Amino acid sequence: MTTPPPPAGQEPPAGSPYPGQYGYPHPGPPVQYGQPIQYGQPIQYGQPIQYGPPAVVEACAFHRDRQTALHCTRCGRPACPECLTQASVGFQCRACVAEGRAAQRAPLGVTGARIGQQPIVTFTLIGINVLVFLITAVQARSGTDLTPSAVYRDGLLAPTLVASGQFWRLLTGGFLHASVVHIALNMLSLYFLGLPMERILGRARFLVVYLLALLGGSAAVMLFAGELTPTIGASGAIFGLMGGLVVVFKRFRYDMKQLLFVLAINLYLSFQLSGISWQGHLGGLVVGAAITAAMVYPAQAIRRRVQIGAAVGLLVLIVVVILLRDTQIAVRCTELTQTDFLGCSGG
Repeated sequence: MTTPPPPAGQEPPAGSPYPGQYGYPHPGPPVQYGQPIQYGQPIQYGQPIQYGPPAVVEACAFHRDRQTALHCTRCGRPACPECLTQASVGFQCRACVAEGRAAQRAPLGVTGARIGQQPIVTFTLIGINVLVFLITAVQARSGTDLTPSAVYRDGLLAPTLVASGQFWRLLTGGFLHASVVHIALNMLSLYFLGLPMERILGRARFLVVYLLALLGGSAAVMLFAGELTPTIGASGAIFGLMGGLVVVFKRFRYDMKQLLFVLAINLYLSFQLSGISWQGHLGGLVVGAAITAAMVYPAQAIRRRVQIGAAVGLLVLIVVVILLRDTQIAVRCTELTQTDFLGCSGG
């Protein structure tokens, strides 16, 4: 049972639960603005009640022409609503949000690469190939017959010239092309195969797969092509990316029917059409698939060691094969010059 308040203008009885109610005179100074109300002090009628200190208005730290009473809960900077982002606790300014994002580590994929990295190596390789082709075309003053170009002649892959000590041809031959159609087809293939592979493997691992596949194609040319059959083109490395993509599809259990169909057609054309180096295609395919398997299959605990070990092991194997083949070629061929290699097999 509750006790009703006494009529206005009368003192509350002793023990009343209504001390300090409106209309009861109590001694003490009137309440000042900005000060909390203390029981036992009269309230001035018609005046707003303020329960704390007035808000301090400051300029936004990012927009000096805007006033705000809001602050970042992390650093305390004054910030307008546009510059604040809701966080797990309170709101943070744009500077603290950017700092927090920079400190966060991007999640890693199955190969150890950062998820969400934008492809750079693919476009760089395309640019290098196109630049080299333009240089050779300008030197030869032709887009179809590039044999007059010094860069073309000094860079093409010729087993006999490699056996004589010009080992750079194992790499430079993969950046030369015989015509506009040749480079256009290879660069389109590199674009469509390189972008997904680089996103999956990461930039560094993708570059390792590409270069090892290129060298693997060159080693196959040294083994199975004639000593006087020069080869040029990036398709050995591109077939390596195609083989690597098959391994990736197998690893993630994707539907491989269309990919295998495209691969089968390309292999068939490699063996049926003249002027195409099936040796480079086959060597690049095998090496690309092998190194990609080492990138995507190992468990996380041993992933890095397996990837490095496989890359180094394949490189050593390629070098050994090339050196052994060089010895065999050197026994049969002793005096050959660059003028013997004016026609090339495209790769």
